[in-house]
Amino acid sequence: MRINLEMGDLQAFIAVAEKSSFNAAAEGLFISQPALSRRIEKLETCLQTRLLDRTTRRVSLTDAGRKFLAHAEAMIEELEMAMLGMAEHTTQRKDRVTVACVPSVANHLLPIVLTEFARAYPAVRIKVIDESATDVLESVVSGMADFGVNFIGAQEADIDFKAIHTEHYVLVVYDGHPLAKETVVSWDRLANEKLVSVSQSSGNRILIENALTNVAQRPVIHYESNHVAGALGMVSAGLGIAVLPQLAVAKLSHPVLVSISLTAPDITRTLGLIRRKGGRLHPAAQALSDMLERALACH
Repeated sequence: MRINLEMGDLQAFIAVAEKSSFNAAAEGLFISQPALSRRIEKLETCLQTRLLDRTTRRVSLTDAGRKFLAHAEAMIEELEMAMLGMAEHTTQRKDRVTVACVPSVANHLLPIVLTEFARAYPAVRIKVIDESATDVLESVVSGMADFGVNFIGAQEADIDFKAIHTEHYVLVVYDGHPLAKETVVSWDRLANEKLVSVSQSSGNRILIENALTNVAQRPVIHYESNHVAGALGMVSAGLGIAVLPQLAVAKLSHPVLVSISLTAPDITRTLGLIRRKGGRLHPAAQALSDMLERALACH
């Protein structure tokens, strides 16, 4: 049987799997969305199975799609090596580790760990998926990431969650704010403040709102940002206050900002390592996982 596949068909499938969106994948590949759809249809026809489940809001991998993704990535890598004249060295192919992390870990802790890892494993390539808690979880469940660092996933049937470090959410204000000199502030004192928040899809936002269910008065969200960096920028400009996890503000890049402990209620999140249940990491991935575990435990 002749397999009528092209490298572009595999690249199209990998791009859609990574982006969970036909539109975003088409933009990344610099092709039209209809052209991308044709490539996916061609691939599914050739394999005689559906690789993707499509809804009006997102695209997700089927069970067959998850299995084929690993093969597609391996085929692309082998083709790239052959084009570089290195096919004869496939037995010496360097390892790659893909780790999914919530942004606070990816920005503030992971670079330190990777510096240590690079000294021990200089030939290993690293791919970091630094996305929201929900996307990190999906990356591990789908097999796109070897493992992840997250604060959700403990209740997932397909995930092993190893709790490591519990941290508090803190109040962040600019240094000229009336609360800037306080060491501890209760939530009821924030009722009249303008809140700068991360987006509704953020795991942090969901966790905070759940914890405040019984709080009668709370600050109104006046500004919203998809990323912590944007929220910090608005707080630095004096537009409002923000509530963020300690790790996200461990090394404030804005010298005019101050972090303050919050109480009544005291809101926390537990960071842990996540991997697919029953799965085993290859040696390089296990080494990086162990290093991250030690770093989180000592943080």
